[in-house]
Amino acid sequence: MSKNKTKNKTALVSTRPYEKNIALFKELEGTNILLLNHPLTEIKPLENYTKFDSIISNLENYQHIIFISTNAVQFFVERLNNLTIKLPSTITFSCIGPMTKDALENEFDINVHCPKENYDSENLIKNKIFDYLQDKKILIIRGTGGRETLKSSLEEKGAKVDYGECYIRKYLPIEQKKLTQEIKECTSIFILISSYGSASNFNENHGSWIEDYKTKFIVNHRNIASLLKGGYYGSHLDEVIVTDNLCAQSLLDIIKIY
Repeated sequence: MSKNKTKNKTALVSTRPYEKNIALFKELEGTNILLLNHPLTEIKPLENYTKFDSIISNLENYQHIIFISTNAVQFFVERLNNLTIKLPSTITFSCIGPMTKDALENEFDINVHCPKENYDSENLIKNKIFDYLQDKKILIIRGTGGRETLKSSLEEKGAKVDYGECYIRKYLPIEQKKLTQEIKECTSIFILISSYGSASNFNENHGSWIEDYKTKFIVNHRNIASLLKGGYYGSHLDEVIVTDNLCAQSLLDIIKIY
């Protein structure tokens, strides 16, 4: 797609993992938006699942399981299937965002608790199901590393919290020379960032090239917006637009407005 004539086109630079852009590429065909794939994050399986498999083989030890992302759901399901494990019916399930909720409900016949807006750990634990946690055992399914906010907040309420880490999140560099060539004839540039870790990676390693462009960012959380605006290159950002809907039509509408 990057070989198409780009004059009078809008560049939408997606920093999400490549597989999350496949459907978006198809949906944006025929528009004046040039979707460019420059992932800041690569999701990979663990080299050794011994520890994770041991945890999910004893799910009956937990009263509550929290999923951080759709990737967490994907790898959790793969390991369950590999070990032919069935979910105990007594567990409460929750997650951070609506896409993760959909993934869980599509995979299992379960009720999943999720914030209705402001999809983050802070708003998740406002749900009344987290009011009484003394001595409750909670399992958080996620990738290796990440924020400690949720675990700390649950432990402050008296819960005993374990991590089930089931994938590796590797941060990647942007190919700046390639990107500069791709966008040189575009009339406007939007960068899509949908994870806090990717935004942090961008701030630390990839911001210098935006000094030469008027660049708008599309993000899916106010925390990501704050991180970008507070970064070293924040003064060079023309706009940071926050939306909880990253479907093709939503992105088209945003680009049309801005």
